[in-house]
Amino acid sequence: MTTTTSTSRRSSSSDDARSLTVSLRDGGEVHVRCSTRDDGDFHRLDVPFGELEARRRAFVDLPWTMLDEHHGVGVRRVTEPGEHDGAPGDVAVTAIDDAVLGCWVGDCAPVVLVGGDGDVAVVHAGWRGLAAGVLDVAAGTVGALAHVALGPVIGPCCYEFGRGDLERVAAGGRLRPDEIAGRTTAGGLALDVGSVVVGFATRLGTTVTRLGGCTGCAYPGFSHRVRRDPQRHVVAVWRTTGGRS
Repeated sequence: MTTTTSTSRRSSSSDDARSLTVSLRDGGEVHVRCSTRDDGDFHRLDVPFGELEARRRAFVDLPWTMLDEHHGVGVRRVTEPGEHDGAPGDVAVTAIDDAVLGCWVGDCAPVVLVGGDGDVAVVHAGWRGLAAGVLDVAAGTVGALAHVALGPVIGPCCYEFGRGDLERVAAGGRLRPDEIAGRTTAGGLALDVGSVVVGFATRLGTTVTRLGGCTGCAYPGFSHRVRRDPQRHVVAVWRTTGGRS
């Protein structure tokens, strides 16, 4: 199974886009959907499970896997829908249909990888995970990389960052610090997480589709860093066969 390089978007490709469909050459599809505040809190640890499960099913009515994220590089492979839900890890990967992989975030980067043989992974990529090389670890689980999608993430406009930690992130992404540095709206040194993801994808010969804007000032989700929101939005990804969604 291989993937096409074209995508069909259910909304525009601007920062307002909140969903994406990647077509597979066998007729199947990979779907990506980003929640907002209106969809409620998807915090895996704070929301009672029954409430969380009802909210997840209202968002995508399929079995879910949401890992207990630790800002690391742990990988869980899902071989049946719902497997490893609540298990520790920051990368969930599957090759099966109708199994939702959910990444719950409040500024960190939710990254979706689609492999050339149809494997799909969702990556919780905070700055510590990026510094540890989580994107390359995740890429190793899906084979030849065919497409990357980046969900809503804090932008450099709102993400002041120290020089030393910036250099750590650059090393983890095999990039130069100047390639991922930006400036906040106040003029301070910032980390541009989007540039880290774009640099990773470029190095592996593919492109990035960006969904949503800055969680700190533009996207209608939650931000821990800017507003100290305790809630989390989610990016969900799942495969279907023959265009079912």
